[in-house]
Amino acid sequence: MNKFKRSHASIHAQLPHFPMKPLAVLIAMYCSSAMADPTVAAGENAAPGENLGEIVVTGLRQSLVTNEAIKRDSSGIVDAITAEDIGKFPDTNLAESIQRIPGVTIDRVNNEGSRVTVRGFGPDFNLVTLNGRSMPGSITPHISASATRSFDFENISADGISGITVYKTGRADVPSGGIGSTINIITARPFDYHSMRATFQAKATDDTSSKVGAKVTPEFSGLFSDTFFDDRVGVLINGSYSKRNSQEQDANIDGWLQDQFAAGDPRVTSSNTNPGGHNWAPRNEGWGVVDHQRERVNGQAVLQFKPVDSLVATADYTYTFYKDLNQKHTFGAWFDYGPNPTSATINSHGTVTNLVDTGSDLSYFSTNDEILNQNGSAGLNLKWQASDNILVEFDGHHSTADSGGGALGSNNFGIVGQNPALSLNKYFTMGNGTIPTTSWTYVSPYTTSNLGTDTIDPLFGQANNTVFRTVIDEVRLHSTWKNTSDSGLKSIMAGVDLKRMTTEAESFNSGNFAWGYYNPVDVGLIPGSAFTKVSNCSILKSFSGGGCNNLVPYFYSFSLASAIAATQGGGRPNANGTPDGNFPPYVFAQAKTPTNDDHIKEETPAPFVQMDFDTVFDGMRFRALAGLRYEKSTVTAQSLQKVPTSIQWNNPTEFSTNYAADATYSDIKSSYSEFLPSLDISLQVLPDVLLRASYSKTISRSDLLSMIGTTSVTNSPKPGSRTATAGNPGLLPYESNNFDLAAEWYYAKGSYVSANWFTKHVTNFLTQTTTQAPLFGITDPNAGALATKAIAELTAAGQAVSAQSIFARIQQDTGSLGPFLGQPGDPPVIWDITAPSNANRTQIHGFEFSVQHLFGDSGFGLQANWSIPSGGATWNPVAIGSQFALPGLSRSYNFVGFFERWGFQTRVAYAHRGAFLAALNQPDQSQEPIYTAAYGQLDMSASYDIGRHLSVFFDAINLTGASQRQYGRYTEQFISASEGFARYQVGVRVAL
Repeated sequence: MNKFKRSHASIHAQLPHFPMKPLAVLIAMYCSSAMADPTVAAGENAAPGENLGEIVVTGLRQSLVTNEAIKRDSSGIVDAITAEDIGKFPDTNLAESIQRIPGVTIDRVNNEGSRVTVRGFGPDFNLVTLNGRSMPGSITPHISASATRSFDFENISADGISGITVYKTGRADVPSGGIGSTINIITARPFDYHSMRATFQAKATDDTSSKVGAKVTPEFSGLFSDTFFDDRVGVLINGSYSKRNSQEQDANIDGWLQDQFAAGDPRVTSSNTNPGGHNWAPRNEGWGVVDHQRERVNGQAVLQFKPVDSLVATADYTYTFYKDLNQKHTFGAWFDYGPNPTSATINSHGTVTNLVDTGSDLSYFSTNDEILNQNGSAGLNLKWQASDNILVEFDGHHSTADSGGGALGSNNFGIVGQNPALSLNKYFTMGNGTIPTTSWTYVSPYTTSNLGTDTIDPLFGQANNTVFRTVIDEVRLHSTWKNTSDSGLKSIMAGVDLKRMTTEAESFNSGNFAWGYYNPVDVGLIPGSAFTKVSNCSILKSFSGGGCNNLVPYFYSFSLASAIAATQGGGRPNANGTPDGNFPPYVFAQAKTPTNDDHIKEETPAPFVQMDFDTVFDGMRFRALAGLRYEKSTVTAQSLQKVPTSIQWNNPTEFSTNYAADATYSDIKSSYSEFLPSLDISLQVLPDVLLRASYSKTISRSDLLSMIGTTSVTNSPKPGSRTATAGNPGLLPYESNNFDLAAEWYYAKGSYVSANWFTKHVTNFLTQTTTQAPLFGITDPNAGALATKAIAELTAAGQAVSAQSIFARIQQDTGSLGPFLGQPGDPPVIWDITAPSNANRTQIHGFEFSVQHLFGDSGFGLQANWSIPSGGATWNPVAIGSQFALPGLSRSYNFVGFFERWGFQTRVAYAHRGAFLAALNQPDQSQEPIYTAAYGQLDMSASYDIGRHLSVFFDAINLTGASQRQYGRYTEQFISASEGFARYQVGVRVAL
């Protein structure tokens, strides 16, 4: 044996060799840089006679040992989570599991993990792959109802997953698209086991928030895998079904309006020290509930065939189905400014903390929606060991994601209200509670105790739907040459990745249908049987200012279907009791022609080469993985250009946009190219200590909606909200130059301490530039001749001038109930036109610390990590106007403690995420921020093995009922509060 071989062998002999299950070895092979060289992943210099199939530890501890092995043996900064056994993932939700990894945080929707943020970069900046294949994104209900690149983990069950690997550094052989990370979801294969395996799980779920449908709902999952004909053929089938009924309880303000009170206003008591004297007042305050009935179905079929020892073929199909039926019932107080407020108090930040308002209405809002997400992925993989040192692999897949509203549509709503003429005063106060309070009094003889449903008028509603479809066709071919000599160069991989992604996003809008908007003959038109009186004591009980502390004792929910049925039929009567032709029968149905129809196609060929080095430097093992990926992307944007012709004034506060009957499609092309180098090096300075350094350039492609080829205007062009958006198909991808330094100490089997520092220099962030200009020759009815005449008449008569009084005077002057259109010669509508471009850059850096420790044979163990990112573009609360800021950046920490022995296993996990900037646009204010307050959640699980094949288990999610809260520029600028509820599961698992 020569000197190099002796040194190299001695280094390997010093490495801590931990026997692993066959499944763990295969996962490690797949995730590591040695996936094309199984001997490296398995330990080519293992001691003679070492049995990699020997089971030293089992269950949860075994999965932690496997996770450690993947982290240690991989090139670059990699973290992993693996199932402790087939069909037994550690969490009920994949996102909840991923948040246990340092640097990874999650967004929650309806008390469940949904999308991930890695190192401060949100969902659209992270690429999710399934078995190495790029996965299309889908909409997230109640967060995004439009085209997205972001994968929603709520769509996929954890039951059929073998592992998840998070690549925090770029590599040439990993698909591009994630400047935050690439997250690879790994599913089981029959050749992983080489014998018959079967599992079945049944669970009963009790979501303590549920108020509609069955209190306890079922979940079932099963998996069967076997091999035949001397392990030449393998078949695996798995499936799962789950149902969950739940309720969201929320309070909210739809944005804080800037400068509603002038300096020196005698109605205002102010201690404002904000630079410039700016102030912010609440748009409204609302409360309500959303009842969800969710169903999720997952399934996968895998067929593997090995006709000869050198060739393995794998065909698979994965399917996910997600349906959420939800009904929303809210009520709220609307605040009008100008002359309406009688008094206000403004604090030192410029925030209105108390307000007395008169003349605006109280409204009740109801929806009846259905959200559907369906994903399908069909793939074929061929691995051919062409010779002792050449491996050729082909992989291709066709994956689809269909999202949007089902038969009911995605946003159907109706609004009814109590006439402002009944309202004397509304009192808004921030108080000392989490939730602001609003109360009101009425004109005699009405009071809050006798005001019934006969005073509620139908206002308006809409039927909406969204259709979003993404298709990814991808083919990858690469070959790996393994060096059999004593050189430090171990292997070279070269290949090409061809990907085409096509996206179609359509939206449908019926426009506002008028129910009369406080037409006197419509009072009581909706029967009292359509309404349900709901006590406020039943909602938001965990918040100060919520529950019985709310000054409003009750609200009305109403059936949208009943309200629609009551207001249909022949034309509604006018004041004389005869049919009014202005109100023809209205059928609440989805529009057939899309208001927006956007198509984007991206075609990207990507050749790559990667070299793996493994040698000895000054007696220490040195490894390096160097690669280069080249991508050239061609983008084609085709969008339906619907030309607006006018806006119409429907009622005092509601406007809508009219469009030309014919529309055409744009056809815009652009292209860009990128060189993406990567280098990962590691040095084993001691037998159990590794030092790492990595550099990579990664990209994330621009937001899909920013790349459309048209200019669109809002469908509800209220004064102050007359916005238009223009797309830019020529946008460049976000580019990130990434540097990582890490130290890892593997001091015992299954135990380690690691620390790493990272920095990311990111360019090509989008800037949204807003300009004011007329569009399409549209004129403004509420600034035209009719409105000018009405204002003059009201002023001459000494009457108050408001939106309501102007509209009423126009009705009187014209003898028409409306709606009213802008006329030739009226002033043009001035639109706020926002368009994206590449301009901004930022830098993020930080530290990640993690520890994992198994306490010998005691059965106890723990995991803990702490992530401290910093830098980035931050929001300046005293600056006015458009700003560039990076949402999602937050500190986080996790702690997991567990015990596993004598067939009993229990685990307690706590995850905490600090406060962070969540978005840059409040619901009714595009230039105002939304912050999410710090949040911590406690989960636990326990199981007991009754026998070799049977176990029972219990899971508790959000054990303490932690709740979420959001605010604006300052913490007192309340945006929303969402009640948290615990969810419990009990079940039985059979494994053969």
